[in-house]
Amino acid sequence: MIVNDAAKGRRTSAVLAVVLGLLQLSVIPNVGILGGRANLALVFVACACLGGDAQKGPAIGFVAGLFYDLAGSGPIGLMALLLTLVGYVFAASGRSRVADDFGGSLVLFAPIAAAVGVVYALVLLVLGISPSFVDAVFLRAVPGAVLDCVALSIVAAVLSRTSANSGGLGGGAHGRRGYTLRRGL
Repeated sequence: MIVNDAAKGRRTSAVLAVVLGLLQLSVIPNVGILGGRANLALVFVACACLGGDAQKGPAIGFVAGLFYDLAGSGPIGLMALLLTLVGYVFAASGRSRVADDFGGSLVLFAPIAAAVGVVYALVLLVLGISPSFVDAVFLRAVPGAVLDCVALSIVAAVLSRTSANSGGLGGGAHGRRGYTLRRGL
């Protein structure tokens, strides 16, 4: 049985926001494929909005997008607009949380991550920030979407381990000390 504890969900979202924000500022600029970088604000929106309230989704998306815009060198407001729309789509989709149904979440997340990356790259191309279509789409947007899916996979694995029923990081029936065999069961 899945119990929806609102206080624990808010606490987990706050910790996830801080951790992903720090990683976006410190690690992500140094890790990439070709010219693409992961968008951890998009990953946070997916984790916070999937299985969430449709009224809070756009607000979460806007704040995460604004953080991404202020942390990067792109136009301010573009990612905020995109993630506001994505937050609504994720929250209104009626899917379960990322930690509960990773496969279904990834199926929904992958095309949206690619679409967000391509739209962002095309706007940068139109504004003259990106030198060519090939650079914008194939060297930045597509590798960035792949890195977004990898980042979502890592976050989902961590969330599923920490949100197990036992409450410990180990999860399941084994708790923190490992599996134990009991006689007489």
